[in-house]
Amino acid sequence: MVGRPGEYTRKRGLDRDTNKALIFDHLKRNRKAGSPLSDLQDVLPGLSTKQIQHLLAEMKQDGQVHVIGMTKGARWYPGPEADDGGES
Repeated sequence: MVGRPGEYTRKRGLDRDTNKALIFDHLKRNRKAGSPLSDLQDVLPGLSTKQIQHLLAEMKQDGQVHVIGMTKGARWYPGPEADDGGES
């Protein structure tokens, strides 16, 4: 792949932190409406659904993101979940 660094990077894939940064940037841009998992699959088409879910779980554990809802209706948002006393 000499002389073709873009192709090399695309085939090699992005590192874990870069993938998380892309997810977080997307969530920040869509913070009002939230983002369903399908949007995040469009952001990282080279990753499987399970791989994206694993990244989201790590980010949630670190307090970077939170989810409201369940199954296909779930939406992801940046930041830790607000503790307003209500259920989400």
